[in-house]
This record gives sequence, C-alpha cells and structure tokens, in this order.
Amino acid sequence: MNARAVSYTTEDILLPSSHGGAELFVRFQARGRRRIHFLLVHGAVEHSGRHAEFIDYLLRSFPDVAVTTFDNIGHGRSGGTRAYVESFRDYVEDFRTVGEFVHSKNDPETKTFILAHSLGGLITLTALLDTAYGYPFAIAGLVFSSPCIRPRTILASASRPLLLRLDLLTPKLHLPMIYTGKDLTRDPERANDFDTDTLIPKFLSVRMAKEVVEAADRIVGLSYYLRIPSLFLVAGADKIVDPASTLLFSHGIDKHLAEVIQYPDHYHELWNEVDRQDIFATVKGWVGRKLKEIK
Repeated sequence: MNARAVSYTTEDILLPSSHGGAELFVRFQARGRRRIHFLLVHGAVEHSGRHAEFIDYLLRSFPDVAVTTFDNIGHGRSGGTRAYVESFRDYVEDFRTVGEFVHSKNDPETKTFILAHSLGGLITLTALLDTAYGYPFAIAGLVFSSPCIRPRTILASASRPLLLRLDLLTPKLHLPMIYTGKDLTRDPERANDFDTDTLIPKFLSVRMAKEVVEAADRIVGLSYYLRIPSLFLVAGADKIVDPASTLLFSHGIDKHLAEVIQYPDHYHELWNEVDRQDIFATVKGWVGRKLKEIK
C-alpha cells in the first residue's frame, strides 16, 4: 500500500433504523470526485470500526473514491439492544436505508461496490435475492468475505429445536460466545483487539441467532438469481461459517459473473488476517478490472 499521506473528508451521521426508534451510526469518507463508492457491511457482534485498516487502504488506493460504513442495529455505535434484532427484516431494511444514503451521495457516473463480511454478506444477499425485498439502487459489483451462507457456531451448544423453544420463552436470553479473537484471525494483535474491544459484546441473543439461521436457510438456494459481478473470498480454515456451503452457493451463479478465491489456511476474518495487505490488493485489482469492463 502507498504510505504517502492522503487527505479525505469524514462525515458521521445518524440515520433512523427501521426498528423501535433506534438510530444507525453511519460514516461517510471521501476524496476527490466520487467515481467509485464502496459500501461496507460488517459481520455479527463486531462493528464497522474493525475494518478501519481496509477502509483506509481503499481511500488511499483510489483517487476519486467514497466509502460509507455503518453499524447494524444492536452493534457498535448504533442504537438498539446489544446483539439483538426483532426480525432479520430490520437488518435488511436498514441496509436499504443506508443504500439510499449512498445513492444520495453519488454522481450519475459513480459506480457503487458493496463489500460484505460474514453477516453483512447474508444481509446483502437477502436484500438482493429474497423477493420479499427490493433493492432499487444500481450496484457495479459485490465482494464477499466469508459470507454467512451457513453458520457453524452461531447456535453454540443449542440445537435448532431448543433454539426455537428458547426464542418463544426468552428471545433476549444471552447465548455466550463460543469463539474468541484467535478463532477469527491468525494475527495475534487483531485477535486481541477483538477480545478487548468494549463495543463488541461477548454474547448474542437467542432471537438474533434464530433470525440469522432462518435467513441463511432462505437464501441458500437462490444463487442462480444473482446477476451482479461478484468476488467470493473464502477462508478454508473458517471456524465461524462453513466454507463448503459458500463454494456451493457460488457455483450456482453464472460463471461469467462470479469469481472465487480460496485461502486454504486462513481464518474467518480475511480482512484482518496476517497477509491482509495482499488480500486488500486482490480486491483492488478485481474492482479495477470490473471498472474497465463497464466502460
């Protein structure tokens, strides 16, 4: 990455969430003209700030670029009960709200790319593929990092029938986190950052677990309908989501639209892995190629 200092503007705003009067924390950063606009969607129980290094890389790597990030409801600096969502619909409708904000910042020639990690991938795919929703804004490309096509650990020790019973009785009950930072990345510093981050709860609610599992079930067979150029970054040693399910999902997409890159020894958080700079460069190269194809 070019270490030369670059200047860019930063704007923090609050947008209304679709649920309960809570507000979404949104950060918009830009430099130059907005030829490219990245929307980054973070994963479960983390927040957008965990991807600050990747965001900085994007802002340095493109001369005319904007990056919008936000914290999902119940996460980071957004409102709502921690690690809880009443319905997965709330995530998707909030995603659309932020998408409308991104669109409002764009010029007619701006190309929007969505960068989605883990739960962010499931939210993005649900918005695009589930016919109960409709995403009206143009997207030039999608980049998925370890998307939550099928979660591995979200149920903790609970079976699905038990999860459903608990949801009926105590939907806000905390399920203790059964993974730590060292299960997410092989970088000790980034692993410790996860474990000590006060914005990251060490639990998720029964309702959130149930909604995520059911949303994954709904989109798993819909990949054929994805008609947007997509890059899937798959961590082979992922302990959080099932990489084989992601590969199967990607194989259902038109081969001219989907590219898959596998990292056999990598853990879940590819954008926080030990060789993340190389992975950042891969994303940059893919985006550059898509922009040339659009012309």
